[in-house]
Amino acid sequence: MCATLNSVQPNTSSGMLTGEVLKGQTLGNVDTATTLLYLPTPPIIDPQHPLDYERLCTLNGNHWRKILIILAKLQAPNQHWRTYRDQQLLKQQEAICFGDQLLDHQQLQLVAGKASWQRLGLNPQDFTAIETSGRLLQRDNIILTPYPDYRQFPNQLIDQLRPIIQAFESA
Repeated sequence: MCATLNSVQPNTSSGMLTGEVLKGQTLGNVDTATTLLYLPTPPIIDPQHPLDYERLCTLNGNHWRKILIILAKLQAPNQHWRTYRDQQLLKQQEAICFGDQLLDHQQLQLVAGKASWQRLGLNPQDFTAIETSGRLLQRDNIILTPYPDYRQFPNQLIDQLRPIIQAFESA
């Protein structure tokens, strides 16, 4: 389901377990996902529980908590995004990709942030704005988005992108 992972290692100074950096290209299952989110940097994971929201947040802090909350808000089939985040996120409908090229899939591909756009060789001028602020740009099944942070990707923008994701998933 996930990419190649290293083991959890004991922290000898505290006796607590610490995670390892994700060693592969994806988090989640790209074969069952309907949406792929591309980010520049993989998280630290617990190989025994690589998709567990609480564990990802514990190992990676507030930064990854925000990313996962925004992804849950985008992907939840209804307004109950917290339940979706805790029970289903990254387990079937979505995967996060960290590679240097787009996967050759027909899924909706959300490329988050300028660093990802540049790494994947995507020029925003080749895309069309799909909302008035010009922060969401689309070409075919690829949408360029801001980086998933509350300042760059506020709820208003989430509300504008959700129906597009839902329409793509139901098509």
